[in-house]
Amino acid sequence: MGTGECFGNVVSDGKLVRNSGGLQNAQFGIRKDGTMVFGYLSEEDVLDEANPFVQLVSGVVWLLRGGEVYISQSQLAECSDTQTTGSKSSYLLVEQVNLWEMAEFLKQQGLINAINLDGGGSATLILNGTLASYPSEHCMWRCPRNISTVVCIHEPSCEPTDCSGHGTCVQGQCRCAGAFWRGPACDILDCGPSNCSLHGVCTDSGCLCDAGWTGSNCSEECPVGWYGPNCQERCPCEHSCPCDQETGSCNITSSQLNRVLQPSPTLQAMGCCSPAFFLSHRKTWITTTSVLALLLVISAMGNIGLFFKARSERRHEGGDYLYQPLRKMNGEASPTSSLAAWETEDAQDQNQALL
Repeated sequence: MGTGECFGNVVSDGKLVRNSGGLQNAQFGIRKDGTMVFGYLSEEDVLDEANPFVQLVSGVVWLLRGGEVYISQSQLAECSDTQTTGSKSSYLLVEQVNLWEMAEFLKQQGLINAINLDGGGSATLILNGTLASYPSEHCMWRCPRNISTVVCIHEPSCEPTDCSGHGTCVQGQCRCAGAFWRGPACDILDCGPSNCSLHGVCTDSGCLCDAGWTGSNCSEECPVGWYGPNCQERCPCEHSCPCDQETGSCNITSSQLNRVLQPSPTLQAMGCCSPAFFLSHRKTWITTTSVLALLLVISAMGNIGLFFKARSERRHEGGDYLYQPLRKMNGEASPTSSLAAWETEDAQDQNQALL
């Protein structure tokens, strides 16, 4: 190892780290559109900008091609300058398993394409956070070898990784929790195509209906005797009569009453809450009010008459006295009769005095 740099092509996260200049070795890469590429690439392929490589690494020897062992053909096609651990013939023996045995094993596992990315001290394998190989030259653990290129294989990640707190990431896709979270990131509440019938709000537990509405999609009006959000409150009206389905008020119009009672023959049969019930009570109230008003008018007229009569009498009693001659009222009297009357009165007075 002169400089320790990588041989072949290396692209990491869309950035070209090294260009082999067209040297032919087995390649493994992933393009921008997600296409996986195995095999030999020209320099134009590596530098393609229409569908560039996002990840690309070069290996040594194509193990499987199209589901068949391709080692012998690959040995003839590849450049021997990339080998630093010996000739191809000696390199094919790796940890007591040669490439043909490895190729046959991979074929039995159902693989279609496979390349060898190097081996021996040039490779480090970490599995589930544990070192599973010996990255060294010839002295095993005593002189570990630095590795310049890493190929990491892991499950696809989700965006965001926590699925917005409403799901679990599985193989790069969010599996949303609950029955109402939707979307690639589990960040959309969806209560169905009716959208709560425009009579409620979609929550993570379903539709929260407005006052006067109920049902899984808020499409049903409150049953008779109930009101409020999701129809959770019982009407406080007397005689089990219905109330306003939104506010709970017992003062409802006849049109509201007819609409409420229409689907309820039971309440109609009871009669207490029928329109006739309210109309009869209304007529009774009007009749009672009319009679009281008539009595009030009669009483007022009587009081007015008494008032004017009393006023007239007071005026007569307190008026000026008129002079009426005695003669005019009692008739003409002769002087003789007048003298006789006076004498009679004097005699009576004397008799009383003697007694």
